[in-house]
Amino acid sequence: MSNVRSDEIDNVIAKCVDEIWSKYDDDGNGYLDKDETKRFVQDTLEDMADGAGFNDEDFDQCFREFDKDGSGTIEKGEMVQFIKQVAGL
Repeated sequence: MSNVRSDEIDNVIAKCVDEIWSKYDDDGNGYLDKDETKRFVQDTLEDMADGAGFNDEDFDQCFREFDKDGSGTIEKGEMVQFIKQVAGL
Protein backbone atom coordinates (compact mmCIF):
# COMPACT_ATOMS: atom_id res chain seq x y z
CA MET A 1 0.00 0.00 0.00
CA SER A 2 2.76 2.49 0.85
CA ASN A 3 4.42 1.83 -2.54
CA VAL A 4 1.25 2.98 -4.32
CA ARG A 5 1.19 6.14 -2.25
CA SER A 6 4.88 6.73 -2.93
CA ASP A 7 4.33 6.28 -6.68
CA GLU A 8 1.42 8.72 -6.57
CA ILE A 9 3.53 11.30 -4.71
CA ASP A 10 6.37 10.85 -7.22
CA ASN A 11 3.92 11.36 -10.10
CA VAL A 12 2.52 14.54 -8.53
CA ILE A 13 6.01 15.91 -7.92
CA ALA A 14 7.09 15.04 -11.49
CA LYS A 15 4.04 16.84 -12.86
CA CYS A 16 4.81 19.91 -10.71
CA VAL A 17 8.43 19.94 -11.89
CA ASP A 18 7.29 19.68 -15.53
CA GLU A 19 4.99 22.66 -14.96
CA ILE A 20 7.83 24.63 -13.34
CA TRP A 21 10.05 23.89 -16.34
CA SER A 22 7.39 24.86 -18.89
CA LYS A 23 6.96 28.20 -17.14
CA TYR A 24 10.54 29.08 -16.14
CA ASP A 25 12.95 27.30 -18.53
CA ASP A 26 12.89 30.26 -20.91
CA ASP A 27 15.59 29.01 -23.27
CA GLY A 28 14.31 25.39 -23.28
CA ASN A 29 17.73 23.91 -22.47
CA GLY A 30 16.34 21.44 -19.91
CA TYR A 31 17.62 23.09 -16.75
CA LEU A 32 17.07 26.31 -14.82
CA ASP A 33 19.92 28.78 -14.67
CA LYS A 34 20.28 31.14 -11.74
CA ASP A 35 18.03 33.86 -13.22
CA GLU A 36 15.29 31.39 -14.14
CA THR A 37 15.46 29.83 -10.68
CA LYS A 38 15.32 33.25 -9.04
CA ARG A 39 12.10 34.10 -10.91
CA PHE A 40 10.60 30.78 -9.78
CA VAL A 41 11.56 31.39 -6.13
CA GLN A 42 10.34 35.01 -6.16
CA ASP A 43 7.02 34.06 -7.78
CA THR A 44 6.54 31.22 -5.30
CA LEU A 45 7.24 33.48 -2.32
CA GLU A 46 4.89 36.15 -3.67
CA ASP A 47 2.16 33.51 -4.06
CA MET A 48 2.73 32.58 -0.43
CA ALA A 49 2.83 36.29 0.58
CA ASP A 50 6.19 35.62 2.21
CA GLY A 51 8.72 37.35 -0.04
CA ALA A 52 9.17 40.65 1.75
CA GLY A 53 12.31 39.72 3.67
CA PHE A 54 13.88 37.63 0.88
CA ASN A 55 17.06 39.21 -0.46
CA ASP A 56 19.88 38.20 -2.85
CA GLU A 57 21.89 36.59 -0.06
CA ASP A 58 18.86 34.47 0.90
CA PHE A 59 18.45 33.48 -2.74
CA ASP A 60 22.11 32.50 -3.10
CA GLN A 61 21.81 30.24 -0.06
CA CYS A 62 18.59 28.76 -1.44
CA PHE A 63 20.19 28.21 -4.86
CA ARG A 64 23.09 26.32 -3.25
CA GLU A 65 20.50 24.08 -1.55
CA PHE A 66 18.83 23.38 -4.90
CA ASP A 67 22.11 22.88 -6.82
CA LYS A 68 23.28 19.62 -5.24
CA ASP A 69 26.00 18.95 -7.84
CA GLY A 70 27.37 22.52 -7.82
CA SER A 71 26.91 22.91 -11.59
CA GLY A 72 25.44 26.40 -11.35
CA THR A 73 22.14 25.15 -12.80
CA ILE A 74 19.14 23.29 -11.46
CA GLU A 75 18.26 20.00 -13.13
CA LYS A 76 14.85 18.37 -12.77
CA GLY A 77 16.22 15.69 -10.44
CA GLU A 78 17.60 18.35 -8.11
CA MET A 79 14.22 20.09 -8.06
CA VAL A 80 12.51 16.78 -7.22
CA GLN A 81 14.96 16.23 -4.33
CA PHE A 82 14.44 19.78 -3.08
CA ILE A 83 10.63 19.48 -3.15
CA LYS A 84 10.79 16.17 -1.29
CA GLN A 85 13.15 17.71 1.29
CA VAL A 86 10.89 20.71 1.84
CA ALA A 87 7.84 18.43 2.08
CA GLY A 88 9.62 16.14 4.54
CA LEU A 89 9.44 13.09 2.25
